[in-house]
Amino acid sequence: MPATSSAIRARSGRCTTSTSRSTATRQPGSSSTPSEDEMSAFSKAVGCLIVGCATTLPMAAGPAPVTASPVVDASTNLACGWSPRIGAGTLNFAYPDAFANYWVTFVPAIPGTTLTIRGSFPHARYMSFTAYTRLGHVSGALNDQLITADPGGSNPFLDGGDRDAGGREYTIRVVVGERPPQPEPNTLYTGDSTGLVPVVYRVYRPDAELDATGGAGLPRLTVDSASGSRLDLSECGATDAAFDPHVTYPPGRLRYPSLVQVPKAPDWRSVAGGGYFPNPDNKYLATLLDPGRIAVVRGRMPTFAPTYQGRATMQSGEVRYWSLCTNNPISTAVTACVVDDELDVDAAGFYTVVVSSSSDRPVGCGIGWLPTDGGSDLLIMRNLLPDSDFVHSVQAADPADPRATMGPYYPEVRYESRDEIDSWGCPSE
Repeated sequence: MPATSSAIRARSGRCTTSTSRSTATRQPGSSSTPSEDEMSAFSKAVGCLIVGCATTLPMAAGPAPVTASPVVDASTNLACGWSPRIGAGTLNFAYPDAFANYWVTFVPAIPGTTLTIRGSFPHARYMSFTAYTRLGHVSGALNDQLITADPGGSNPFLDGGDRDAGGREYTIRVVVGERPPQPEPNTLYTGDSTGLVPVVYRVYRPDAELDATGGAGLPRLTVDSASGSRLDLSECGATDAAFDPHVTYPPGRLRYPSLVQVPKAPDWRSVAGGGYFPNPDNKYLATLLDPGRIAVVRGRMPTFAPTYQGRATMQSGEVRYWSLCTNNPISTAVTACVVDDELDVDAAGFYTVVVSSSSDRPVGCGIGWLPTDGGSDLLIMRNLLPDSDFVHSVQAADPADPRATMGPYYPEVRYESRDEIDSWGCPSE
């Protein structure tokens, strides 16, 4: 569901040039600099991404949130290759998760072109790189568990991995072309994509007190052309603007067509991504609430990887990550989310989340709350990277009847009055 587009108005984040600005490196048998034709598609795409392309995306966005930083200098952003941070608080569309962070770059789909990405594993719950076709279909994906660390290093995302390991660098490549029968490790293939290939970098739930990149910064990018020319892009800085994933985000004025039919509560539909540049490691349940009513969602919380407080060792769970969000079905903006490690559960492991307007926010304790302000009546629940033995995940559910296979993990929805909810009080009372 989280998506991107070739036209983005930068409202958060900035790219800072390194000591050596964007340079061309001479390769054996190549010209001293990349030709204009070879790199113009890449440059134009990134420039369009940074400053916005009104001909591609309707830019009737609402005012920037108070947490957003000013529009940045386009030439500075062009030098580093990544977009500013995308998601809640910046460009809020295509159902982002409020606790996740997204960046995008582009590769020109010219045979022989390769994008090399060099970075460090973040201190976070999850990371991945995904390449898409121009229509938003996945053409290649590498999540953290599939990425091999550079020689002498270690991958902290493996089960039992040292999350504080010093040697945490990795190198991956995005190759323009079809995936061979025996693909190279750490390599994404673009398939038969044409034009420009979007590559999205995701970081979910960075550790406490760390920035959106999980303390790793954004990876460095190098573009190699078919003729052997190389372009090393400058180091890119993440956003330094304040960002609170707990804030309620009002819907903007962007409008997108609905790509998935969603049932009315209490029924949910299992969906793989909603058509907007999906994360292939996620699967979702979606339902529409009755406007103006107070809904109560209850289900068993799957076990998850407890990383947020800086646990030293990576621990697996029934899922890697779980969240529940309210979204505006017209603008596809997220309004707010609750996340697995912040929800209280009872002795049997069940959570309770009240979903209502701000004026009907419950006063009891031990329960979560999500707002439906501004018409945010679309509920989306995420399951990310479930364990292969977890038979009650959304991924393992029967699409026609997810309740039957999810058992107690299925999010039951009922409508209640404000007086009834207020009467619950606190468990200790």
